[in-house]
Amino acid sequence: MKRIVKLYLLLLFIFAGSFISCEKEIEFKGKVTDPLLVMNALLTPDSVVSLYLSQSRFLLGEMTPFKPISNAAISLFVNNDLKEQLMYTEDGIYEGIYFPKPGDEIKIEVTADRFNKLTSRTVIPGKPHVVVNDSTVTIREEEYKNPYHPNTVTKFTSRDMQLQLKLTDKVNEENYYYLKTTQYISDNGMLISEGVIDIKLSEVLKNNITDSGNLFQDIFGDEGETDKSDNLFSDLFVDGKDILFDFSLYDILESVTYVNGEMVDDGNSYGKEMTVEYVIEIGEISKDMYQYLISGNKALNAENYGPFTEPVMVHTNIENGLGILGAYNTYRFSSRFQSNYLPYYFPY
Repeated sequence: MKRIVKLYLLLLFIFAGSFISCEKEIEFKGKVTDPLLVMNALLTPDSVVSLYLSQSRFLLGEMTPFKPISNAAISLFVNNDLKEQLMYTEDGIYEGIYFPKPGDEIKIEVTADRFNKLTSRTVIPGKPHVVVNDSTVTIREEEYKNPYHPNTVTKFTSRDMQLQLKLTDKVNEENYYYLKTTQYISDNGMLISEGVIDIKLSEVLKNNITDSGNLFQDIFGDEGETDKSDNLFSDLFVDGKDILFDFSLYDILESVTYVNGEMVDDGNSYGKEMTVEYVIEIGEISKDMYQYLISGNKALNAENYGPFTEPVMVHTNIENGLGILGAYNTYRFSSRFQSNYLPYYFPY
């Protein structure tokens, strides 16, 4: 057996070495195409229409930053009526004053010197129908005795929030959603920390049981398949059903350590109360945005498998250009409380 393993390792070494020692520069003999306009925009009723405009670069060329376009004329159409001309601000960003409404069909036309006219369309989704099904907050006084330091005791106050949100999917519609949870920490109104909480759909959906079985399996086809790019999912197998999201968020509010009965500074106190806020978002997104994010995630994953992996085409809905014109609408649940406990990751 050892002899077979040694032979296998030798063959593997020779095979790998053949790629290293036979390195050769291959001249590119194809046609270098002219650069295209690249437009990226995500529209929502919460903000005015804005977009970023740049030009593409040659794939095999020098890896320079994308060059922003500052001299374009950009027209915004709403339900086929010209609404306004977007104004240039800085660094390739154009903005208007119109807040899109749910159901609006948005069309954007871009003209710029040396480029073909770029066009794209999207529809602003309605806000997803989400309600709080159940919410419980439990405050506990707890104590921890360090087995390696028998004279040391830590007393702390904890907060445990159990939350269930119910999303009612629209019947006979093709809908696409995302889930996101963010924690904000502020001191006297000034934001001092912001971070996305890693919450997996496989966890928050595990209590869903339907006539056909596990709802998580219905959504993904296979339990455990979670590589869906930032918790995206569609209603392909759950059209018109209620979907329950069960969240469990645990926090320490205060921690005090005593050694031989004397209070000591354990480095876990901020010194004053901070405001901690959790914002849970369940958003509906346009189909093009969903396909763009999924294909983009697959393309990034393909790069990790080396140069012999078949390339993945990233979805775009831009005519005569590249990029994405996406749209989304979001339901937000917020929970806020006071704490003076300093997390280990806190940038203080």
